[in-house]
Amino acid sequence: MKLTPFLWILFLLILAMGPFASFSQANRQRELLELAYETKSYDLLGQFFDNWQREYTDNEAETPDKWLAEAHKVYAAILRPEITSEIGIEVLGPVLILQNSLDIIGCVNKKSMAFKEGDLDKTIYVTVDSAVDFRPKYQIEGLTTVYLTEGYKTILNDYLTFIIPPLKTETFDDWELVEEGDTLTMTGNEKEPYDYEEAKLQEELERIIFLRDYAGSIFSYWLFRTEVVSFFTIDKIIFDRSLQHAVVEYHHCHYGGIIVLKKIKDNWLFDHQYSIWIDS
Repeated sequence: MKLTPFLWILFLLILAMGPFASFSQANRQRELLELAYETKSYDLLGQFFDNWQREYTDNEAETPDKWLAEAHKVYAAILRPEITSEIGIEVLGPVLILQNSLDIIGCVNKKSMAFKEGDLDKTIYVTVDSAVDFRPKYQIEGLTTVYLTEGYKTILNDYLTFIIPPLKTETFDDWELVEEGDTLTMTGNEKEPYDYEEAKLQEELERIIFLRDYAGSIFSYWLFRTEVVSFFTIDKIIFDRSLQHAVVEYHHCHYGGIIVLKKIKDNWLFDHQYSIWIDS
């Protein structure tokens, strides 16, 4: 079909407006989150997460190879109750934030592997894949699942890097003159000096608590106070060549571990916990 000059202009305008539309959506979400906090409205906070969920859906069906496809399934399997109970992870709701990237998907040159004690330390694997847009399919009734994309990480970090009111310099108030006979005395109530750092910390905690009360273990910002991260992350998944075993290194808030999963009838099941550690 031949495009008229008008249709060409309209087409170019639509292309040009694409980035701005995305920017506008991010701004609307940023403003909605701030308004929800200022008004302490969980209805608005729920709307924020509903918008987020509609914006990004799972992309498991779009995986380009078998390694990444199985990595999606392994991640979803680990968050099933029968596996989370094995490794001490509590999936709280009604919102669950999932990681949006996976650094290492590896493979060992073995058809099958059981990974008994000590095997992992001497096993050599090659990296076969990674994912910068990792959105596994994970659905539990009554749970809103969202993916921590770079855009939403920025929105949440902005929410936590706020501007508190100007410094208060007064240290005394309620001064008055008291007349006792021929004597005038000035009295007043002494106030505590304004502590900027304490006020900032208090505001930060209130913002975290507002999200946590609605979304459970939404992120571990309050532990590290560096950046927003998903409450549970997988660092790497190592498969055997037949894709029947998977060794998974994970982090959950302040600790991490390695578990082994075994594939039985197309389902990834917990085999054993290999190791666990506390982050220093």
